[in-house]
Amino acid sequence: MHNKEVLLLGDINMDTVWPLPEFPVPGRDGLVDQLNVEIGGAVVNSAIVLDKLGISTGIIGCVGEDVWANRIREAIAQSKINQAYLKTRKDYITGITFIVVTPDGERTMFSYRGANVQLTSEDIAEDVIKQAGLLHISGYALLHPPQKDAAQQAVEFARKHKIPISIDTGLEPVLMQPQEMWDILNTTDICITGQQEIAELFNNSSLENGAAHLLSMGIQIAAIKLGARGSYVATEKGGFYCPPFKVNVIDTTGAGDSFTAGILFGWLNEMSLEATAVLASALGALASTVFGAGFSFPEKQDLLDLLGSIQGEYAQDVRNAVSEIVSCLFEKDRGLIK
Repeated sequence: MHNKEVLLLGDINMDTVWPLPEFPVPGRDGLVDQLNVEIGGAVVNSAIVLDKLGISTGIIGCVGEDVWANRIREAIAQSKINQAYLKTRKDYITGITFIVVTPDGERTMFSYRGANVQLTSEDIAEDVIKQAGLLHISGYALLHPPQKDAAQQAVEFARKHKIPISIDTGLEPVLMQPQEMWDILNTTDICITGQQEIAELFNNSSLENGAAHLLSMGIQIAAIKLGARGSYVATEKGGFYCPPFKVNVIDTTGAGDSFTAGILFGWLNEMSLEATAVLASALGALASTVFGAGFSFPEKQDLLDLLGSIQGEYAQDVRNAVSEIVSCLFEKDRGLIK
């Protein structure tokens, strides 16, 4: 099992999830029967999943000096996630995201990024970066300075000390900061992205061609999220389409972040292409079965139960991948296997 700390740089938020039957017309009210309030943000969600899987993680980012920041710090303290690199900006409000979830499980986000954007290049310690096992960047960290400068500084230190670099591009960063995105992609070992992002980056290229372009840039693994259609993951050895898993979709918040955690786990532990893709897709599917993200995500046993439910309707390479995942992930936790 990989044991060096994975550093994740990006936004740290409080998420409020509101399940609405439909968006109200302007001027009307939207009434909900339940509400989920949980810590979130892409890197936080990925860190939580990695922590549940036994990977050492640390979060680099900023919060305000307010009740939300207190709640975030208290929640993270209940895990093994290292928050020593979490900075406080007393003159800014902690990031808050308002998430509306419709009955089909689709989520629409309204975000106030607040203190997140105030991370500076001076907050990035070279000694911390050079001892990491991997540096993961959220594409949203590239949107605005000084956080953008901090992300670029972290990447510079990682390259200097030959630390692997990963990025989850996000669609908005690809649309809003294409040059910054291209600059980081040219330094990246792992790229996690989506079908729309591939279309934007490579002029409506097919998934296969888009992944091939990424690999030609020196990226070692390209993972493309396809939502309800599964995923496509490729390395120089070939590509693999992972089918979607049958789950009861409640809320897709954080599904992509859980997928990211699966890709990072598979890469860190040198799992096969197929096993990495299956693990990532399974984690993404599981995340959609609960309201909210963060510590609302399912546990390791839930992952094992889902993997154990994969039967003959899935191709043999998927079933072989499940065996590899169980062998890697549960090597020291055989008591979990029913």
